[in-house]
Amino acid sequence: MNMLMKSTVVLLPLLLLLNGMSPVFAQPATTVVTAPVVAAAESWELQQLVSLLQATNSLRAEVDQLLIDQDGRELQETRAVLSMQKPSNFRWEITQPYTELMVTDGKTVWRYEPDLEQVSIQEFDGDLDRTPVMLLNGSADDIKATFTVIAANIDNGKQMRFVLEPKQPDSLFERMSLTFTGEELSEMQFEDSLGQKTSLSFHNIQRNLPLGADQFRFTPPQGVDLIDSRE
Repeated sequence: MNMLMKSTVVLLPLLLLLNGMSPVFAQPATTVVTAPVVAAAESWELQQLVSLLQATNSLRAEVDQLLIDQDGRELQETRAVLSMQKPSNFRWEITQPYTELMVTDGKTVWRYEPDLEQVSIQEFDGDLDRTPVMLLNGSADDIKATFTVIAANIDNGKQMRFVLEPKQPDSLFERMSLTFTGEELSEMQFEDSLGQKTSLSFHNIQRNLPLGADQFRFTPPQGVDLIDSRE
């Protein structure tokens, strides 16, 4: 898997948050994703999840991201600024411990690495199990066809956790976990095929602000190396 694809796998699931988040400080995202006991029939779980993912049109937030290996060891912690807008506009700017920018307008993905003076370009992948951004507009039937969805009440019923497991064996991640406190998304985690886990926490969240289209386009600076994998 090339480095651009690895970054896309890590970052694009964040676009799920565009539909359900309101200002909340996330709980520490350090637990391992595990499938909880099924709470109810899948149709009810799907309807609950879809309902929670339909409340937001745009989002801006600061994000702490923690990568954990298959043995539970912390590999890397990064901080970033996230901007998203339906249906598939996305801007992810890493600020610590290094700088990096990934932008997509739903057609093209640009990844700018200032330290390497390099810009990688590829076409946006809209497959639901390979690009979770498509969950933004996905119906219950679309999600059901692509994922197994299970849910459980946790923390004495104060939270609802949904675990999505792709039905196709070639999916770029093994499972995704979304935990809601009421209608607010308080934690998100996902696990790749190698057992590496990513935990996300969000703060200073602003929902449904008008975001200019120029935030989701990118013009490479002069003098950088361009790696264009578009057909």
